[in-house]
Amino acid sequence: MLAQSSTAPPTTPWIAIVPLIAIFPAVFYMIDMTRHPRTRQLSPQTWLAICAFGNVFGLFAYLRFGRSEDR
Repeated sequence: MLAQSSTAPPTTPWIAIVPLIAIFPAVFYMIDMTRHPRTRQLSPQTWLAICAFGNVFGLFAYLRFGRSEDR
C-alpha cells in the first residue's frame, strides 16, 4: 500500500479574493443603476441580466453601450 501524506495543501489569500473580484462588477452596476436608471439601448432589467450572467464582460458592455450620456 502507498502511504498517504497527512500534510494539507497551503491556503492562499486568492481563495478569498477571487469571489470578491467576481462580485464587484454586479455591485458596481447595481449602484450605478440606482443613481441613474435611464439606459440607452435596453431596459434596466435586461442590463442587469447581462451583467449578472456576463459578469466582467457584461459590465464593460453596459459601460460602453448601456449608460445614458445625459448624466
